[in-house]
Amino acid sequence: TTNREYMSDTKTENRMLMRDRLPWVADFQKDPLPADLVRDYISYAREYCKPKLTKEAAVVLRDYFMTLRYPEDGTRPQDTVPITTRQLEALIRLSQARAKACLREFVLEEDALDVVELMAQSVEQVHADENGVLDRSRGGAGGTSKRKMKKAFANELKKLGGNGTECTIDDLRRIADRINCDLGDFHSIVDEIRDQGTLIKKSNGNYQVVF
Repeated sequence: TTNREYMSDTKTENRMLMRDRLPWVADFQKDPLPADLVRDYISYAREYCKPKLTKEAAVVLRDYFMTLRYPEDGTRPQDTVPITTRQLEALIRLSQARAKACLREFVLEEDALDVVELMAQSVEQVHADENGVLDRSRGGAGGTSKRKMKKAFANELKKLGGNGTECTIDDLRRIADRINCDLGDFHSIVDEIRDQGTLIKKSNGNYQVVF
């Protein structure tokens, strides 16, 4: 099963793909929601929603992770895109965030399917060839490119301000966008920079930059 085929497999009889739903939502909800309402909604979700992973959602995430790590076409794991447990952790966090956005107490199968579709699309754009087959040589999957990405990330951190500057996870995501850091590498790069001591996570959930 190629990544492209797996992405198509997330479509079921009763589920419309997220890429097909979003244009419909954009057409239906033409006017922006009031800023105060959005802020209150986000604050409430952060404070009170701590979604737990259901068995059905866990199966979806596990199956996709295993498909990436151990391709069914017989490709050796070392010859495909590097996949570690950090990518699985990212899938879980994104699924929880998807459920939290709907104020749910549990991560449903549909949340996991949306996240798998999102991740598969990201992998498709960055690492797949014209046939949808994952290729280690594409999209900067090699170690050297990741080192350069980490260096670029650290340089952008320094631009936020002086030593001791505090930033949020959204600030880090904006940095990732600026340097074209894909979703699969974002969390691992942040973790590695934290290990180096350049970034410290504070008790309030924010981060402090240390030069």
